[in-house]
Amino acid sequence: MYCSVVSTRAIVAYTSPDGTWKGVWNDCNSDPQQLGRVLLRRIVSLKGDLDRFIAQFIDGCPEGWVALDKNERCADPIGMFGGKFDGIVATCDPSINALCSEAQYLYLVHRPKRRLFVFNIENRDMRPFGMVTFDDTGKAKPSRLPSVEREA
Repeated sequence: MYCSVVSTRAIVAYTSPDGTWKGVWNDCNSDPQQLGRVLLRRIVSLKGDLDRFIAQFIDGCPEGWVALDKNERCADPIGMFGGKFDGIVATCDPSINALCSEAQYLYLVHRPKRRLFVFNIENRDMRPFGMVTFDDTGKAKPSRLPSVEREA
């Protein structure tokens, strides 16, 4: 089961040392006030263990999520998403998965700097509009991602 057409969608991903990123789909409740908060709580509950978060919620769910906040996996695999990341600027690669432009947000875990970035997905170079950094105990600074205004 998938969310309605008016749902906010996202890709939850992580960076690789080769300058690329890889991620999975999240179909519902994907804005920073909802999915962003859930991602922060999950990473904090894992005491900042980003490798464990990635293994459990991204690599461990290649079919993607209907709603990660409810641990509801997609019935049919949507496939992996990918793109490039230079440390600040990210791009989506539609040749990896054409649905990339159907998502509104990209949540990107960057292990080297222990950060979670959030981007608005666009068909051009994307710069993050929000970021949190996790200390060695998993505490997030700032403690939340910026909120976004929804269009009526």
